[in-house]
Amino acid sequence: MKKWIRWQGLGVFIGIIVLFCIFWFLFIDGIIKSMIEKYGSQALGAKVELASADLSLFPAGLELKGLRVTNPDEPMKNAVEVARIHMNFDTLNLFRRKVIVEQMEMMGIRLNTPRKTSGALPAAAAKRRAKKTARKAEKKKSICEGGGLPSLSMPNVNEILSKEKLPSIELATSLKTQIQKEKEKWQERLASLPDKKTFEAYRAQIQKLKSRGGGIAGLLSSGGKALELKKKIEADIDRIKKARKEFQKETARLKRKIAEAKKAPFKDASRLAQKYGLSKEGLANLSSLIFGTKICGWMEKAANWYQKIRPILARAKQKKGGKVVVKPLRGKGAYVKFNERHPLPDFLIKQASASVVTGSGDILGVIKNITPDQDIWGKPLTFSFKGDKLKHVKLIETTGVLNHVRAEAPRDELKFLVKGFQAKGISLLEKSKTPLLLEKALADLNTKAVLQGEDIRADIVAAFHSASFSIKGSEGKNSIMSAIFSALKQVRDFIVNAKVRGTIQDYSIQLSSDLDGVLKKSVGKILAKQTQQLKQKLTQAIMAKVNGPLSQAEGGLSGLGGIDKELSKRLNLGTGLLRNLGKPGVKKGFKLPFS
Repeated sequence: MKKWIRWQGLGVFIGIIVLFCIFWFLFIDGIIKSMIEKYGSQALGAKVELASADLSLFPAGLELKGLRVTNPDEPMKNAVEVARIHMNFDTLNLFRRKVIVEQMEMMGIRLNTPRKTSGALPAAAAKRRAKKTARKAEKKKSICEGGGLPSLSMPNVNEILSKEKLPSIELATSLKTQIQKEKEKWQERLASLPDKKTFEAYRAQIQKLKSRGGGIAGLLSSGGKALELKKKIEADIDRIKKARKEFQKETARLKRKIAEAKKAPFKDASRLAQKYGLSKEGLANLSSLIFGTKICGWMEKAANWYQKIRPILARAKQKKGGKVVVKPLRGKGAYVKFNERHPLPDFLIKQASASVVTGSGDILGVIKNITPDQDIWGKPLTFSFKGDKLKHVKLIETTGVLNHVRAEAPRDELKFLVKGFQAKGISLLEKSKTPLLLEKALADLNTKAVLQGEDIRADIVAAFHSASFSIKGSEGKNSIMSAIFSALKQVRDFIVNAKVRGTIQDYSIQLSSDLDGVLKKSVGKILAKQTQQLKQKLTQAIMAKVNGPLSQAEGGLSGLGGIDKELSKRLNLGTGLLRNLGKPGVKKGFKLPFS
């Protein structure tokens, strides 16, 4: 009779099963725990810790407890801490090397919790520092670099004048030079014009003609010579008249320049006071200074975390021979995905429910279609979280879609709504010497953001009700702060609007508020007084510099008066000569031939 059972073989099989069970119960959970910590830390660049892991086969499932993920940017804090994670696997697909999680539960999620020891990894920290330095070098100046109120301390007038060109001084100096050149030019011109000697010579010639025939008879007898002499005298008088007219025109131009030079210091002072002082227009958007740094800080954190999460949504892929080749996350080689009737990703969590623990209560949510292969699965990642009946807020609700089904045209959307949040002790103007504090307010926040490829478009509206403000420190130290605080004491309700435009790496934030008008009006009188004081000091300092060359220019212009007197004297000599030629001994009704 043949033996139906080969006891030797059965013994080997049972031995293998026993060894497998021993290995399973003794080592498998530890191996899974070590793998999660190792590869999680490598992926995030910060320590990932797990209290325990429990893998079961029938049914296939995994339970993780005490998961702590360090915040890479703040090693003394955990970005997330999860008390318990439980997931059920699709058993059949495990044999096809596909991890398909049908249902996942994450309970006791806490965000931004403190750590007792640093979770920084040395190599990763060095890389982060290098990247951070590079980003700071490349990033343009933004609203995040502000955050402090401008000081009302009077700018140093001497420092301003030492680095500014003053047209008033240049004008006064140039005028001094111009007037000196004009004086030299007209002195040369006078030398070429008929002078007293010239007209005395004409008088001598007239007397000579008269002496030939005894006075008038002599002039009449020399008719042609007398007429020629008359024309010469008239020509010389015309030259003097023309020269004097040009001189008076040039003198009038220089006088206008002197008048401009006297006004120029006031223009320079006004220009510099506007440039270095403060004005209402310069503080037209005070809300940007007050709220900008806070909003921009939140935006930067959100952008940084999005860039950390984004690589998880898609893996690098390429096609070879008509087959999709997926770049492995670790190790060497390539995984080739062959055509499947009903293709599935290598990793997929169909649905995950989560419970986020906050100081106000629990926020419950659902995340669907978590996979790096959305193009294979054909569905985008969606999430929705909602919390109501909370202690310090009436409602928190957020929904979103991370759509990378078409890797060449990704589109991510986020909506975030908060109602009735009891804001307390929010610090504003942290970089200022006298920071402002929003003591309390009821806040409603509505955010809508869309990321199309690399282009970001986000709109944030925050409405505050029953608000009250205070100042840390002495409010009297900064007059502008005192004015702002005085205005804010009267404010109970206000709205802040923020628009984010640009790319995820380089974006700008435009911020406005209905507080701007109130604050501008409150600060206006202080600014006007400060600007006027600065203007007066600048005027005095500029006048002190301009007075020297301007006085010299005015003195030079006065010196030109002697030239005008000389031209007038010569003109009088000529016209007097013509007028008096026929008077001595002239009979009534008689005229000279050239009169």
